[in-house]
Amino acid sequence: MIARRMSKLDSSGIRKVFDLAAKLKNPVNLSIGQPDFDVPDEVKQAGIDAIHAGANRYTVTQGIAELRTAILEKLRQERGVEPEGIVITSGVSGALMLAFLVLVEPGDEVIIPDPYFVMYKHLVNLTGGTPRFVDTYPDFRFTRERIEPHVTPRTKILVLNSPANPTGAICNKADLEGIAQLAAERDLLVISDEIYQHFSYDEPHQSIARLHKKTLLVDGFSKSHAMTGWRLGFAAGPADILNQMAMLQQYSFVCAPSFAQVAGLKALQTDTKPYAEAYRRKRDLIYNGL
Repeated sequence: MIARRMSKLDSSGIRKVFDLAAKLKNPVNLSIGQPDFDVPDEVKQAGIDAIHAGANRYTVTQGIAELRTAILEKLRQERGVEPEGIVITSGVSGALMLAFLVLVEPGDEVIIPDPYFVMYKHLVNLTGGTPRFVDTYPDFRFTRERIEPHVTPRTKILVLNSPANPTGAICNKADLEGIAQLAAERDLLVISDEIYQHFSYDEPHQSIARLHKKTLLVDGFSKSHAMTGWRLGFAAGPADILNQMAMLQQYSFVCAPSFAQVAGLKALQTDTKPYAEAYRRKRDLIYNGL
């Protein structure tokens, strides 16, 4: 009865640990990427106002025009990237699922840094591809020198996650230039997961999309604005890929939650630096203690 493809998946190890921890008394939760601050009040109010104003219906699949325009402008100003287009998605997870379903065919190989966000491997397996893991121990750097031995004629996609989940490692300018050069030489698409870009402390965040045009940049509001339950993300990059993702979204998620899209406009105007600085202080406290 159950499709064979499901045999390629297993329960997230994070979720298993989370279930075990629920049986303990006062555990310290260092598992899932859930911010410990709440959604900013002005963003909450924007969502409430949107609901009362009638933003409860489907939107266009690509997302409301105002939010798409605002995000594209922010990408240009803050990351110096000029994507051909954008699709608003149901979180970054939704963007990743659409992207892998659109891009990966049986036999395709996808390069993933190890350690990695648990979803990457399973989406590749689900779509019939083969994940190729690049060991980044002991310094967790993802570099051309480490990637290149894993590139084969079947390699189609390189997944980049900087700052990385779960290691926190950040690709510096030289690392990104090397990866971009390799991707260009081997005609690889880079999927750049930048959901943690607001928490880049020791050096400024840089997007590989500035260096490699064939990059699909995915990001969202879950970590920066604590909107994990609102399911609001986006994918920006090559128009041909985005068109196919939008078509697939028509038959799956349909659209990101309408009220969340309206609230996203307010979120883009909200200063989240105090939250990022609070995380820095906590990080430094633990780091210095160790």
